[in-house]
Amino acid sequence: MPTTCKIKLLKVTFGRGKNGVWSIDGFNSMAIKSIDSTADFCRIADELIVWQPSSFGPTSYFLGQSIVPVVAQVHGEDVLHCIGTGFFISCSGLLITAAHVVSDPIERQYGGITETNDLVWQARELTLGVMIPLNPMTHGKKYVLREIEWASFLAKKADSPLPIKGVDLKLTSDTAICKVALLAPDVPHQPLTIVQPGIVGAGMSVGKTATAIGYGAMCDVNLEATAPNEIAGDFPFDLYASTGRILERFPDNATTKEVPTPGACFSASLQLLGGMSGSPIFDHEGIYVHGVVSRGWVDADGISNLGFGSMLAHSMHIPIRPLGNKTLIQLHSESEHGFAKLRASDI
Repeated sequence: MPTTCKIKLLKVTFGRGKNGVWSIDGFNSMAIKSIDSTADFCRIADELIVWQPSSFGPTSYFLGQSIVPVVAQVHGEDVLHCIGTGFFISCSGLLITAAHVVSDPIERQYGGITETNDLVWQARELTLGVMIPLNPMTHGKKYVLREIEWASFLAKKADSPLPIKGVDLKLTSDTAICKVALLAPDVPHQPLTIVQPGIVGAGMSVGKTATAIGYGAMCDVNLEATAPNEIAGDFPFDLYASTGRILERFPDNATTKEVPTPGACFSASLQLLGGMSGSPIFDHEGIYVHGVVSRGWVDADGISNLGFGSMLAHSMHIPIRPLGNKTLIQLHSESEHGFAKLRASDI
């Protein structure tokens, strides 16, 4: 029988109001349950959730609207490459993942990736996207593949030896901001609530609890033909939760290079499976996302209780080239994209 872990998340749901603006329909507390353990690392059980007035479905469906597998498909091939996890931060489809996830085709040189001009890359034979589950209560176990229209991350020309194989490129931060196509004109993506100006709480202080949720132990998938924009297969999309303590913070890591994760980051006692790169890291209260999984640590005994996450607060100030060099801080204050904005009085 599933058992309850020590994890509770505040999950916000969105719709489009009569004035055409994305708006919060409601928010609910989710108690995460485990299939096989009550420990700090567990596979999440697929319990039935019923939210009033008419929302219902398994845990994987509700979390899967916000936390999604990042995949790549080479044109003409019937194999789906599963390369990491991402999470929505706006109704319009802005999504965050680890920079090394979206740069995987560059590093492994597949899909006809070419550099069109200085630090701008184009995939000519590849679809990079995310997998969004349909509600299995009404559609069966199917997913919609939505394309990543663009991805923006910080990098610079590197000296040898090259940190990304075969190309003269070096990541200076392990956070990527992407844009995913909408499901339909009036159907919002379901964003998580990210760290924002003016919030007060325990946050990600050293010694406080952090929780990462993402898709662990993924492998490539042989695809089956279905309806347009829908794909079927034996998808290994199991959600895992890992909880641990913040150990150290490295806000100046971009210059000091104290640890191998590029840019501002922190370490935590988190067990992180392959595939969880790009996963959201929630704060002590389980409300705000403060970090992005960068890497786990594997030693001779297997996965250790040590992981690294990029500090999301630092990425909030990075200019986003495809959005006219606006920052997430600026976009968060506008209504166009539909960010989750919560204050203490809301909660």
